[in-house]
Amino acid sequence: EGAGGGSFIEPALAEGSGNDLAQDLRIARSLADKFMIHCLLDDSVRPFYTGRSANLSTLKLGLTEGFLSAMRSADGGDRHKLSLDAYRGLTEDNIKRLTEIVRRSVLEHCETTRESAPYASAQAFASALDASSKMPFALLPRADDSTEAAKAADGMTKRGGEDKAARVTGGVEWAPLTVPFGRRRQMLACVIGTSLIPGCVTILGLSLYHWRKTWPGLVPYLTWALVLDKSPWRGGMKISKGLRRLWIWRRWAEYFPATLIRANPKADFSGERPMLMGYHPHGILSFGVQLCVSTDAAGWSEKFPNLTARPCTLNMNLTTPILREIIGRLGAIPADSGAIRAALKPGNAVLLVVGGAAEALDTKPGEYVLTLARRNGFFRIALQHGADLVPTFGFGENDLFDIVQPSSLVRAFQLKAYKILSFSMPIFYGRGVFTYNMGLLPFRRPLTVVVGDPIRTEKTENPTVEQIDALKEKYIEALRQLHKDWAPRLEPGRDTSLMIL
Repeated sequence: EGAGGGSFIEPALAEGSGNDLAQDLRIARSLADKFMIHCLLDDSVRPFYTGRSANLSTLKLGLTEGFLSAMRSADGGDRHKLSLDAYRGLTEDNIKRLTEIVRRSVLEHCETTRESAPYASAQAFASALDASSKMPFALLPRADDSTEAAKAADGMTKRGGEDKAARVTGGVEWAPLTVPFGRRRQMLACVIGTSLIPGCVTILGLSLYHWRKTWPGLVPYLTWALVLDKSPWRGGMKISKGLRRLWIWRRWAEYFPATLIRANPKADFSGERPMLMGYHPHGILSFGVQLCVSTDAAGWSEKFPNLTARPCTLNMNLTTPILREIIGRLGAIPADSGAIRAALKPGNAVLLVVGGAAEALDTKPGEYVLTLARRNGFFRIALQHGADLVPTFGFGENDLFDIVQPSSLVRAFQLKAYKILSFSMPIFYGRGVFTYNMGLLPFRRPLTVVVGDPIRTEKTENPTVEQIDALKEKYIEALRQLHKDWAPRLEPGRDTSLMIL
């Protein structure tokens, strides 16, 4: 038996006038049955479907629609119709596993019904279905716009975990006493994470104060850390996978929550070429970089298994004893031209917060003002090394603290300090351990890092101004499109344009 008229995958067939919808629908239902059974029995992909498995008929209907859509059209459709949960949970292994299940379902269908559509064999039928740009994404949960919008809008305005239960005394919002243990663990992780720099400086200070007891270990270590070890400037320290997967980072990510999304699951992140990622906006402390790139809390290693993350940080952070051992083993390198060039190798993804400290001074909740148009070095390095540029946007980064808008005199002082110290000092406040509107901890608001498609560059040892400007224009256009595509889903109801200075 054939499917009649040839309605599978190939554009020429898909555009034919003899399509037999009844037979296509019967085949799609058969494939959906088999695919559903395999997925519900597979631990790695079951979470995508268990939220809907209570109503198997609805689940089967969605899968049938997905198969039918892929069978009757070669068009990739709108990837953004996937649910946000599907995007956040999708990994390279998931995609490979779902593709294998699709092929197995096709072969089982052909074996039981002895039909292979308009193809010569079951293998050809399976290969054709695999080749569809919609597969396997058409079989993942679809977006529920109203539910997602309500959830996102609620998260954008939160300060703590239970704002409505807060007690107000003298203008201070106090957190309720009865807080779930899970949220207490998240708070502990947040306190540890945000206190990493002052904590390491305090430990170093105590070690120096008690030098009579600590010098036998302190002197060799300081000699090694400050004089001998230059690995951060020569491509980066050896990364500790155990440190990147530490429970503290996972609990800290759950605090917001912080999540990582590949805008295009089929984009080429094979690691065959060096990659230079630009992160926007800087925010106050760039928590998106700390959690979604510097650690595996949001699934970096699963979503980008062929890439080693090398986030850039201030030079002073990698010259601070104790602190350098932690962030260096997480993959950090100095935000220094020489260090970046040394790390730009195939298999590495060097991430730079392009706007830097200057952009941090323009941080304001609900607005995105990026310092990018006057940056040339970022694009020059990409051309000189033939590195693919990857625009990356942290939605919610600017909402994690409230900002005190400075007077003209204070602003002038901030700019002067920035030029001298190479880091800026915006005036901000957040919440505390027991308060919702007073403290230096970030608010519990969603933070979603979206990684765009790589922009291919050709290696040019001495790029001209025109070539740099052309690449910059292309990058800015891609960044604007990334914001335009995802802002309505992640920040619904917010009419905020992207301003690039």
